Amino acid sequence: MGQEMFLSLALLFLTSGALTNAQSEGEARGFAELEPAVVYYDINRNITLNCTFPNADKTLTYLWKKNDKAINEVPELKERFKLEENNAVFSVKGRANEDDYGNYSCALGGEARAWELRGRPVARLPDNTNVVEGQKLKLQCKVVGKPYPRVTWTYRPTEESNETVPLGETEGEGAEAEGAARWRLEPNEQGVEGAALVLEAAARADAGVYACRAGAGAPDHTVLRVKDMYAALWPFLGICAEVFVLCAIILVYEKRRTKPELDDSDTDNHDQKKS
Repeated sequence: MGQEMFLSLALLFLTSGALTNAQSEGEARGFAELEPAVVYYDINRNITLNCTFPNADKTLTYLWKKNDKAINEVPELKERFKLEENNAVFSVKGRANEDDYGNYSCALGGEARAWELRGRPVARLPDNTNVVEGQKLKLQCKVVGKPYPRVTWTYRPTEESNETVPLGETEGEGAEAEGAARWRLEPNEQGVEGAALVLEAAARADAGVYACRAGAGAPDHTVLRVKDMYAALWPFLGICAEVFVLCAIILVYEKRRTKPELDDSDTDNHDQKKS
C-alpha cells in the first residue's frame, strides 16, 4: 500500500515537472515565432491589450513582456500598468506617453500573442510665420508619437489654392521642380528626419501656405509672410517726410506773420519823420 502511494506521488511530481517545462518551452517558442500586429495608440489616451485565450487553463498565469523584458521590470511602466481578468488584460493606468511604444507580447502555455505599439504621429506647426526678404528661413515641424516617422512637406501659393508642390525633392524638370529644389530638408531639434525645412534666402514669391505631415498622420500648416527688406525703412521715411512738411508749414507761417509786422514798423517810422 505504501509502495503504491509512493509511486503515485512520484508519477504526479514528474508529470507536474513535465507540464511546467512544456509550458516554459511553449511560451518561449510562442514569443519567438510570433509576427506582431501593428497597433497605433493616441498619446494621452488609455492603452488596453487583451490576451484572453478561449478554453484557457485557469491554473496557469499569463506572462507579459515588453521588448523581451518582463513587464514588471520595465522602468517606464512601473506603477503605471495593471493586469486584470487573471492577468489576461493589460492596460496602462492614466494617460499613455510617447515612450510606451514598443513590442508587447503575452503567452499562456503554448499560445502567445504579440503587438507592435506605435504612437499615432501628430505634426505641429505655428499658425503664422514671418520672415524678412533675403533672410534665412527654417521651419520646424514638431512631431508627437514614437517611433518618429519621416516628415514630408508641401507648398500652396494661397490658402484657397488646390495646387500643392512637394518640397525638398530634386527630382523632376521645369520651373516648378527648380523652385522646390531651393529648399532642403534637415532633422529638426528632436532629430526627426526631414522635419526641418530650410531656405537660405527667402523671396517675396515664397509667401504661401506650408504643410508638414508625419508619416501617414494628419498634416498641419503655417501661413508664411515675407516682409519687404525695406519694410522697417518706410516708417522712418514717413516720419522724416512729416517733420519736413511740418517745418515747411511753420516757416511759411512765420514769414507771413513777420511781413505785416515789418510793414507796420515802416509806417510808424514814416509818421514820426513828418511830425
